[in-house]
Amino acid sequence: MFERDYLVRLITQAGLVLAKAMRLREQHKQQEAIDLIDEFLGRELRLRSRLAMGLSDEDLLSMLSVTGSPNAESVAVVAAMLQEEAELLSDLGQTELSVPRYAKALRLNLYILRNDMEFEGWDVRKRVEQLLAALSPYELGVDTKLALWQWHESNGQLAEAENLLYELQEDEAVSAEEGFTFYERLSAYDDSVLESGGLPRNEMEEGRRQWGALMKENA
Repeated sequence: MFERDYLVRLITQAGLVLAKAMRLREQHKQQEAIDLIDEFLGRELRLRSRLAMGLSDEDLLSMLSVTGSPNAESVAVVAAMLQEEAELLSDLGQTELSVPRYAKALRLNLYILRNDMEFEGWDVRKRVEQLLAALSPYELGVDTKLALWQWHESNGQLAEAENLLYELQEDEAVSAEEGFTFYERLSAYDDSVLESGGLPRNEMEEGRRQWGALMKENA
């Protein structure tokens, strides 16, 4: 009961902080808004944005875990604060700081979706759309591409997942076996699922043949 009360309070307070940060942004007080976000993270989650950015995703999720499993509310709040901070830093022209924050916020939100951790009153899917739009002008890092690859498949966006598989292969971030396993999963889907995912069976089979030829060529 105490934990649930704390999480409800955390979400409520986060909403208030985000609203205040947006007002400060409208007043062109970006640094004040950034300080507000950092102070909130430190007070509520014993976390500063610089520490969040310095940790791997796995270590950050571990830090946000209770009894071995991250709670969705804490992950969502950290993602939202990083997203807002990224917007503020972008306003200040600090792209080298804003883009990594957008990317980590995206990966955290995708973690929530992949693990069916959505909760009422917090639109994670809308945030994913916003973050993808913010990142669209930039080349994504391998860790973000991997998270998106998994998400596109689980979300039924199969053509997008296939495109990312080949991008990851160029980045040397997936193995031949991972690609073959991907196509094995696709082959088990009904035709209707493949069609709705933008990858009809004949195109999927052609992609599998191309993957096999590419792996043979690179062997």
